[in-house]
Amino acid sequence: MKRQKRDRLERALSRGYQAGLAGRSKELCPYQAVDARSHWLGGWRKAMEDRTIAVV
Repeated sequence: MKRQKRDRLERALSRGYQAGLAGRSKELCPYQAVDARSHWLGGWRKAMEDRTIAVV
């Protein structure tokens, strides 16, 4: 896998995580490409789990 492509996916994951921490809806995912979208949503889900654990 090329470094540039991996960096883009890591950035999508990070941005999804930040969106999840901020409480944004998953419907606001800015990515259309399947790979980037799935990484963004993965980050978003992880942030939602972390928010739930922090509240409890």
